[in-house]
Amino acid sequence: MSIYYRQPYAGEYVFTAFSGSHQDAIRKGMNKLDEAPGKFGMGWKVPYLHIDPTDLGRRYESLIRINSQSGKGGVVWVLEHEFGLLPPKHMHAEIGAAVQLYSERVGREVTTSEVYQVFQETFVNPTGPYKLAGYWPRPDEQDPTVVHGELHFFINNQERRTVADGNGPVSAFVQALKQLGFGNFTVDDYHEQAVGHGADAQAVAYVPLKYDSGEIMFGVGTGTNIDQAAVRAIVAGLNRKTRVKERILRADEFWPFL
Repeated sequence: MSIYYRQPYAGEYVFTAFSGSHQDAIRKGMNKLDEAPGKFGMGWKVPYLHIDPTDLGRRYESLIRINSQSGKGGVVWVLEHEFGLLPPKHMHAEIGAAVQLYSERVGREVTTSEVYQVFQETFVNPTGPYKLAGYWPRPDEQDPTVVHGELHFFINNQERRTVADGNGPVSAFVQALKQLGFGNFTVDDYHEQAVGHGADAQAVAYVPLKYDSGEIMFGVGTGTNIDQAAVRAIVAGLNRKTRVKERILRADEFWPFL
């Protein structure tokens, strides 16, 4: 006998949220479960989920499903709980929009692996004319507050090399880029995290490039240390900026990833 997908307790979708507002509320409730006993006198209190699905043998990864109606909350929940990624709040709208456009293009529900793929292709490894060949930050032998950065960089497959100084590895990298003609953006702050544990841990940096026009372009980078992750994130942001320019120039060409 078939079971209706919205059948209470047993239906496939009974613990599932599709709308963006519901997904965002579930994500916030799940993230604050440790505060529920003190505020409500019970261990489980999540909007739109009045009982713990695990009490009925259900799994958390089925709570939120992604389609063209989904918002930033559901997408970010997948990245957080499935892949351990913690993008800053200012990135959430961009991430949600990228996944929503992808869902509209394929015309179906999006799997968690596809959410991760969209995130990688949009923010971590966007195609573009810039490629980092190598970056070596070295502290000054006399003044430890000064870092000398040696940059090997490809622009449209042409290698450029330069050196510059800064008050840290990222600052020296930005100064080196300015010597190559990238002078219209700054990096004021960025978010960082570690994914994994021990020797296998990877640093992840979420870096906003703040342009003189007021536009902010996020890039994401990974590496064995946070400095290398941050400079890779900057390169990703530069390539994303180029893709946005190309899309404006060719407005009749549709591509779902900005």
